[in-house]
Amino acid sequence: MRLWGLTRPDAVLLALLALAVAQPAPAAAPEQPAAASKPTAAQQPEQDSPEPVQVEGFRSARWGMTEAQVKAAIQKDFNIPVDKERAEENPSERTSVLSVTVNDLLEGAGKARISYTLGYTTKKLIQVDIVWGTAIDLQAKPERIVAAANQLRTLFLNSGYDRETVISNLATADGSIIVFRGQDADKHMTLLRLVSTPASTAAKQRGKTESAGPTVVLLLSYLLDPRNPDVYRLKKGQF
Repeated sequence: MRLWGLTRPDAVLLALLALAVAQPAPAAAPEQPAAASKPTAAQQPEQDSPEPVQVEGFRSARWGMTEAQVKAAIQKDFNIPVDKERAEENPSERTSVLSVTVNDLLEGAGKARISYTLGYTTKKLIQVDIVWGTAIDLQAKPERIVAAANQLRTLFLNSGYDRETVISNLATADGSIIVFRGQDADKHMTLLRLVSTPASTAAKQRGKTESAGPTVVLLLSYLLDPRNPDVYRLKKGQF
């Protein structure tokens, strides 16, 4: 697989992501007498494949839930009162979005913002997005965000996604990294992306040393129907 479009910070992040699957193999044990030798790897029974995954939403929030049901799911999962939820509209897609900020959703990764998107026509849950990193938490550490990306990638690679749809650690032309992408049997998608942005020259000139390194953002999305999402679209022939 050819990797392209990498800036230097992105190349470093991709190298860190690869560490989880590039550890050296342990040294072989001394050869045992034939009578006491253990079965070789080829003789060992194959491990059972994981059960096929079902991407049904996120925690208690499931596809097809109404706004009231999603709010109840947020209350159940995070004990966050309704007045702490942020509701807004995506003006181009004409979808409704409920967002909450959660501490320690993933240990060590800092604060996370979880956004629940309700479809344009159905007004029901069609997507959940989770964001970690400096865009949400100024105290977030890039190495912790990369570690979280590695942990989630390992989890998803072993979760029974349709193998024909799975890709991981793919650098894209816009400089982001697709850490993991996969679909279940019903074409519901899980997408994990890592985005790194170098600090601005202006920030460096102002002496803001805390911004000297790249900002790092990790985005996890669960999508009901990535090919035909329930969003507003102009009809052909209107213009």
